[in-house]
Amino acid sequence: MGEALDSGPFFHGTKADLRAGDRLTAGFRSNYRPEIVMNHIYFTALVNGAGLAAELATANRASTG
Repeated sequence: MGEALDSGPFFHGTKADLRAGDRLTAGFRSNYRPEIVMNHIYFTALVNGAGLAAELATANRASTG
């Protein structure tokens, strides 16, 4: 792996209860289409983008569970 092209910070919108230092891994169901298992993880440099994704994921979790 080469040198990082961007030092961040990076954000991830999720329905998981994560703590600083937790690792994200692929292989879990999509926040938006639970019938799909994701083989990648989305990140953004925009905190508002991650916040919106987390809100949508939380809303989806509440409506399905």
